[in-house]
Amino acid sequence: MAAVRKAPEAARLAGARRAGALAAVSRDLYVDLALVAALAVLLVVFGVASNGREFLETNLVSILDAGSILGVVTVGQVIVMISGNLDISVGSSTGLVTAALAEVIAHSHANLALGLVAAVAVGLVAGVINGAAVAYARVNSVIATLATYSAYLGVALLVTNGQEVGIDSSALGTLGTGKVLSVPYLVIVLIAVTAIAMTLMRHSLGGHRVYAVGGSQQASLVAGIRVQRYLFVVFLLSGLCAAIAGVMLAGQTGTAQPTEGSVGLELTAITAVLLGGTGLNGGTGTVFGAVLGVLVLSTLDNGLLLLGVPAFWQQVATGAVLMIAVLLQDISGHRNRLRAMRAARRRAQRAAGAAL
Repeated sequence: MAAVRKAPEAARLAGARRAGALAAVSRDLYVDLALVAALAVLLVVFGVASNGREFLETNLVSILDAGSILGVVTVGQVIVMISGNLDISVGSSTGLVTAALAEVIAHSHANLALGLVAAVAVGLVAGVINGAAVAYARVNSVIATLATYSAYLGVALLVTNGQEVGIDSSALGTLGTGKVLSVPYLVIVLIAVTAIAMTLMRHSLGGHRVYAVGGSQQASLVAGIRVQRYLFVVFLLSGLCAAIAGVMLAGQTGTAQPTEGSVGLELTAITAVLLGGTGLNGGTGTVFGAVLGVLVLSTLDNGLLLLGVPAFWQQVATGAVLMIAVLLQDISGHRNRLRAMRAARRRAQRAAGAAL
């Protein structure tokens, strides 16, 4: 009899899980479609405002190229935020990577392979430090990465003596400025990183567990998930993305720039992630949505630049987009809480009716 009673209960729980998964997919699809629509509107508005001068031709490629470095950083950031954390240090980590790359190439007779190894190693070490602080020392991720943000920036400035350092490598320059079939190499790198991250997050056990950890660490522990390990890994992946972005930035500019082009990436990446539908509390969102958010921000910046709008207004526009994204997240969260309360009330009423 007990087994008979448990069977309907198990079926209800399985149905609830399937319904929750379907609701999450529907929400992500809705966010993605909304971002695609916003991107289309921006393209039309800026295309018309600029009298269509090359906007829908070479400028589209420029938008993708300009957003590629931010996009790679954002891929690492979205994974961290899905786990319920933030990585404030990704911008300074990227700058530190460019500094390490420049110094190794300068002191190894332009050995690019050794420079790339050093760049990846520096990014991974930065991720290890962040991950250890958050996962094992149990420091709040905002506090921990805010501290390492300052530390990594300081080290980068020390390494370069606070100056721009040239990088003598034609191969690296080709990566940053070259194209294949009119598609920049940097865009290809972004597409590859995005595809790998999407596959890991949606089609691997580890990706599903990161979502679970972001949804509830306590429930994940009860389910046997090693929460600390996954928190450590997400920051390690963020450090790896910062390393890739640093190499891309060095190739694009031909220099190591501890501040220019890297500092500020973290806030823009967070804006893109929020715009892409990832909640601040974790457990929701997609890599694809975050990259769409990058394209929206890149299109906005590019369009304002094309119209001759001063650069500080671009910062204002980015801040406004961040505020809108947070407000939308708050409204969405409020609606979800109301739905949860109504569902709990209905279950309580059904339980009371069954007891009678």
